[in-house]
Amino acid sequence: MLFWLTFTAVLWASPAPLAISPGAPALVFDLPAANVRAATRLVQRDTVALTALTGTIPTHPHEAVVVYFFRTQDDGSAMVELERVRRRFQSRGVAVLAIATDQPDLGALESWTAAQDVRFPVLHDAHQIVSSRYAVATYPLTIVIDRAGRLFAVGQPKSGEVEKELSAELEGLLSSPSL
Repeated sequence: MLFWLTFTAVLWASPAPLAISPGAPALVFDLPAANVRAATRLVQRDTVALTALTGTIPTHPHEAVVVYFFRTQDDGSAMVELERVRRRFQSRGVAVLAIATDQPDLGALESWTAAQDVRFPVLHDAHQIVSSRYAVATYPLTIVIDRAGRLFAVGQPKSGEVEKELSAELEGLLSSPSL
């Protein structure tokens, strides 16, 4: 009986959250995009996999990937700042992704994304699997991943400071001699 209880507990236990600190490997994910056009421009698919952008054998290699975990109920002004970051760093090999965690319905997220006129992929983490693996406890959370698939920076910039803080992190990453 003890074996069965232990086996069942292991079987149903949630996977352990990833230690989100710089230098740790990024957790791979593949999520559907609410704005398919933006995803298709980036990876030629309607879902975006981190492995397509960074890591060992990316199909669409980038120097860095910005991942922004957010809730649509929050102020959407960060989307404007993230778009400016995308435009500024796109030619230097930086991709920007946002992951929404509070919309159970992809259609509702599609409508929200269209209303915000977001030009980078907004991904749908309907069951909060990716956000729970990254141990996102407070929103928003911003992660910068390097081309090797490692976490370079983790932070929670306040609204109005997203562009400034991300730009500083990206400049540091892109100018490092290891690239």
